[in-house]
Amino acid sequence: MSLPKVFANSTEYFQQVNEFLKKYSWIYREANTGFLKADILNQMPHQYQKYFIEITNEELNRFPYIHEPLALLNDESIKNFRYQLNELIPPEAFQEPRAMEKTIKMENLKKMNIKKQHEIQRLAAVVKENLKLNENGNEQQEKYVLIDFGSGLGYLSELLYKLNRNILVLGLEADNYRVEAAEKRVKTFMPTANNSIQYRQQFITEQSQEFIVQTVEEVFKLNYQQVTTQTTTTKMAIIGLHACADLTITSLKLFLQMPQVQHLIIMPCCYHKLQVCDESAVTKAALKFRNFPLSESLKKVLLNNDDKSNYAETQETFPTYLNRPFLRLACQQTLKRWSKCSSIEHCKHGNEMFLRAVAELIKMEGEEVVEQELIVFKRKEETANLSSLSAEDLKSFDTFSRFYGLKSKSTNDIVAWSERHRRRYLETIDKYPNGGKLAEGLTCLQTSIQKLCENLVLYDRLCYMEETALKMNLKINVRYEKIMDEELSPRCYVLIAEKL
Repeated sequence: MSLPKVFANSTEYFQQVNEFLKKYSWIYREANTGFLKADILNQMPHQYQKYFIEITNEELNRFPYIHEPLALLNDESIKNFRYQLNELIPPEAFQEPRAMEKTIKMENLKKMNIKKQHEIQRLAAVVKENLKLNENGNEQQEKYVLIDFGSGLGYLSELLYKLNRNILVLGLEADNYRVEAAEKRVKTFMPTANNSIQYRQQFITEQSQEFIVQTVEEVFKLNYQQVTTQTTTTKMAIIGLHACADLTITSLKLFLQMPQVQHLIIMPCCYHKLQVCDESAVTKAALKFRNFPLSESLKKVLLNNDDKSNYAETQETFPTYLNRPFLRLACQQTLKRWSKCSSIEHCKHGNEMFLRAVAELIKMEGEEVVEQELIVFKRKEETANLSSLSAEDLKSFDTFSRFYGLKSKSTNDIVAWSERHRRRYLETIDKYPNGGKLAEGLTCLQTSIQKLCENLVLYDRLCYMEETALKMNLKINVRYEKIMDEELSPRCYVLIAEKL
């Protein structure tokens, strides 16, 4: 996203964020299914526990809005937690996206769910605006080739062509089934666009530059009147609605590498799916990712060593808290959905999260040593009743076993809960009589720092682009814009870059 105005530069900001996340990493560094196993509740300060046990539903819903004061919050340490977050999260992260034109028609797309329609319409409007694509175009207007990364079933490509029939679209998609389905849609609904919208199966990598240029030259040769050298001067734009995991990084690197590509307009998502470095070289507790951290400025802060850019050989602790759960939190639901939860919904979620963690804690307490890995499963037909459980209900192992069961990971056979499981369960419930409320309090804290986690991931990428462009002597303008309603689409930021 962006650098909050109270910070002079990225280094100062990254230093402050790093210190904050190190201090409060107990909030998120373990998967929620394992928070009891990792003893996280004993790391939650006593005053936090007391506050979340006694909190009202209204204050629980408003807590993540860290720029707003809370009437019932008196504890200074919790106030300081919220104050620091308020300094570290850009104010625009809490703002609504700007209004956009509503004239884009969704013919042949009406069966799509509301979320997908919202995303396609909003991104199409941003592409149209930034590429200055006049409605329906004209022969004198400059031709653009839009390279749609992860084009899926082709909905975005189709809509952009309807907005301006002078553009050419090359959709690249790794899934051949989706490529065939997208081609079928064009033939069925837009037969006149066969020469202007083309799809190819391709897993996009940083080495895809030559493939893209050659494919554009090949499939759109007729549109360029057989002049194959035209592709060296034709403007291209890389676009994408869901650039999952490393695909966003690949797209921004190709944007910087390819002289033909003038624009990049892409929606990053699924940060938790980023590829890791060689797993044999690191422990599972400290996985390091190929593309996070990405910028030199963040790497130097994490290494605390200005002369070292290779962090693969260091013994730094940052991979223990800038880990997979951190990235998962960065792409979880935002506070907008949280703020609308009823007390019943919070109770249900808190009980479910707590009992699931109890199941994970006690699952290896069987009568015999089990040589095969066990997994916990949820009995879906029962979970609707979790919201009605009282403290007394939670003390019943029979009630617990109605909601959760055990099975073998290798054979999928059901494994019965044992007497030892029962004893350990009752010990855990006695130890945490307010487990459901504390679990929901932990979720509230996670919701409060979600925007900070996402800002760190996205701003790191922006810094990388600016650093790399400077080394390449490229002048670029790069920014993020919030374009989606985060209640409908939690990943609501688009990365917009242009070569000047």
